[in-house]
Amino acid sequence: MSASRLTVEIDQHGLAHCAWCDTGIPKGTSRVARTFFHQPGHYSRNNGATTGYNQGGLQDLYMHSQCTFQYDANPKGQPAGCTGCGEMVKPPHRVLSRFGMPGARCTPATSGPLYYCFSCTHDFVQTHRELLTGYLAAEQSELPVAWRSAGPFASSSEGGPPALPKDKALRAQYLGCFHFEPPQSEEDAATACSRHDELQNVISEALKQDKQDRLL
Repeated sequence: MSASRLTVEIDQHGLAHCAWCDTGIPKGTSRVARTFFHQPGHYSRNNGATTGYNQGGLQDLYMHSQCTFQYDANPKGQPAGCTGCGEMVKPPHRVLSRFGMPGARCTPATSGPLYYCFSCTHDFVQTHRELLTGYLAAEQSELPVAWRSAGPFASSSEGGPPALPKDKALRAQYLGCFHFEPPQSEEDAATACSRHDELQNVISEALKQDKQDRLL
């Protein structure tokens, strides 16, 4: 697989951790893989074991399907080539896929993200629909995420709404990235939402534990 491409597979072992949220990817669930240069060192994720030393080098890093794509809401984002078609894209008309910073889950890493136009995001989802059905959905893409704030007076463990386009027409275009053709069933869409909520609960608990550990 190209180092600048994503693919979808089923986790066979349940040992990998997500490169965005650094929580475990359960065995038998859908995950997205990206070949990337991994720095050598001691890691608790993506090295085929829950703990240990990673020799480094080009290897597949993994993400939960739900953690893979995020709307790029950065108003100062510079144009960049779409990973799918190569055309130059910039906010507010693109999606990004990025890793988290080691030791700071759900915090963007310094390594550059992959950018996708809406059309290529939809094409990716459609190409891998067999493995993404029940994991991604337009409805799921609007649900709260654990790493966002619900407001200044909300509990830090509550999470908040994901970054989404404020313009209704643009929002519809973005959500269209996660519409399957033909549409997945209402049951599968509901399953995607349930799996999303379950994952956010896991991430929320991990973030709370991180906060406690920093206070020690």
